[in-house]
Amino acid sequence: MALPTDKLLDLSYWKELNPHLTVSQKPTFNTPIKMGQDQLEQISDTIHHDGYLHQPPVFADQDISALRLGIENLVEAGWPAAFIYVYDETWDLFHQLDEFLSHFLGDDFGLLPHFWAWHIDKDDKGATSGWPPHVDYPGECAFFDDFLVSLSLWIPLTNATPENGCMNILPLSRQKEYEREIKEPSDILLQDVRCLPAPSGSLLGWRQDLWHWSGRSSRYAKEPRISLSLEFQNRAFEPLCPPLFDLTTPPEPEKRIRLICGQFGKYDHMERVVEELEIAGRKIGITEA
Repeated sequence: MALPTDKLLDLSYWKELNPHLTVSQKPTFNTPIKMGQDQLEQISDTIHHDGYLHQPPVFADQDISALRLGIENLVEAGWPAAFIYVYDETWDLFHQLDEFLSHFLGDDFGLLPHFWAWHIDKDDKGATSGWPPHVDYPGECAFFDDFLVSLSLWIPLTNATPENGCMNILPLSRQKEYEREIKEPSDILLQDVRCLPAPSGSLLGWRQDLWHWSGRSSRYAKEPRISLSLEFQNRAFEPLCPPLFDLTTPPEPEKRIRLICGQFGKYDHMERVVEELEIAGRKIGITEA
């Protein structure tokens, strides 16, 4: 099925595809989620010791289900799940974490132009998975293990389980024990890996120098693994990848579409998209990060 790539910048098309979601120049966002001091201290301790956070559901069910349906509609129409970032509600979901992000990255944190979305179906042959072992940023991303430069967040929109490809991570506490720097996934001891199943609406995140990856889906998966990710940075440091955005004023819709198309070339070593979409993206003037 050929994609209607001539409609990439047609906002009415995206609204028709997901009429329950909105596409607007100046979206209205929900109030940021408040976390108690005890919860924030527990997260801080986990990040300090193991380099990641793994929190139970924090978002309203209706917000999660709306985005899940949005991705299902996109995938059914033949579009990559990443086009969910056309819609205001995706940006709102991360905006709800404004106070949480301020706690770890400072009040003036910025949104890096790195984002993605996944829709991983169950697979009888075990060939379907998210991305292989990698780090999001190979350089310095924390000082004294407490002062974060950058942070990746990952939100499952369906239950992420070992059967449908949940996240796996090499904890910082184990990574530090390695005598030599890990350069290849084969350098990681399997016993050190931690599997992170997570109900829909959970909040996961990690330092950007932490090794992580998705497991493979299987025939025993009860539902697809659908998820979102965004990356953030403390503005006290030079941008790891300009431009940095403000969550309170996300890119305007046409800019979002160009940014989405720009992700395909950036992540083509992880996941290939159809050639016609790459060509169409170049025609509309991809925004390179």
